[in-house]
Amino acid sequence: MSTVTVSLADEDLEFLKRFSEAQGTSVGEFLARQARSLRKQLEKPLPAEIRAASGIIASDVDSKAEYLDHMERKHQ
Repeated sequence: MSTVTVSLADEDLEFLKRFSEAQGTSVGEFLARQARSLRKQLEKPLPAEIRAASGIIASDVDSKAEYLDHMERKHQ
């Protein structure tokens, strides 16, 4: 197991201390569980519906300009 040092704002550290204590664990164990949870979530394959929808909008489309153009035409 590895050790990591993280700089946090004092108020964030105090929050983590109170929260983890209420959960009956330490700040380190709480953060380790959160990291494991995030890794597991990101390693899951995307549902078929999401995979099917990905790539629908071409990467060269200026979505902001398209949206503003649409809104201008809509509200003329």
